[in-house]
Amino acid sequence: MTSSAASPADVTEPAADVLVERDDTVGIITINRPARLNAVTSEAGDKLRSAFLDLEADSRIRAVVLTGAGRGFCAGADISGDVGNAREVLLGAWNPLVLTMQSLQLPIIAAINGVAAGAGVSLALACDLRIAAASARFELSFAKIGLMPDAGLTWLLPRVVGLGRANELALLADRLSAAEARSWGLVNRVAEDGRTLADAVTMARRFAELSVSVATIKQAHHRALESDFVDQLNHEAHTQGWLQEQPDFAEATQAFAAKRPPKLNPRTPPDRSG
Repeated sequence: MTSSAASPADVTEPAADVLVERDDTVGIITINRPARLNAVTSEAGDKLRSAFLDLEADSRIRAVVLTGAGRGFCAGADISGDVGNAREVLLGAWNPLVLTMQSLQLPIIAAINGVAAGAGVSLALACDLRIAAASARFELSFAKIGLMPDAGLTWLLPRVVGLGRANELALLADRLSAAEARSWGLVNRVAEDGRTLADAVTMARRFAELSVSVATIKQAHHRALESDFVDQLNHEAHTQGWLQEQPDFAEATQAFAAKRPPKLNPRTPPDRSG
């Protein structure tokens, strides 16, 4: 997608197989390997991770959309050539990528425009919200070739759809339609074919109107998956106290009382240098 709001200086190409566009407050990352249904090599995985971090470092950006070029979202890891040692590929490329996506300060919306297979499902689930085209489908074929789901799938999938459905999808290796994925809770919305990216960008633009608390909500939800109830209650209390001291809270409450849109402060990118 090329928006009229983007100038040539706002569009960059870290590599031909990973495209990045800045459309006002929205960053759009496109996996650009349509001939391979956007199957990702280790090199492309590294560039995807760099693209996420670059957008996070841009204070103008409030949300990121991840999509694929052509008729597929992502067919997983590219196994057309010498893929090398699976352990090394996962530890060196895929695991850092999904960890970065999960820890990103920005919300990520997956615009699933076609097939998502294997680790491509991992990329979709590592996003915070998912919009799928009506014709999109989801496939986990690991069991058919003597492998297991990876790139975070065994952690993400049961938490998103529940253990029983995760077992059904991974053990039987059946295809899941977009409508079924919506009923399972795997995707948030189903869009008309050809509208997936536009709908995702529209949703992403809504984050321009939301405060710094978006990042803390995302962090708290991930944290809750590993903490006990008392620990999470304490985390909520302390974080709420911190948010109450931030300029966004004062501005938002004043704007609400005055029935006007809030004038939020620029987002402060996190320091990842350490």
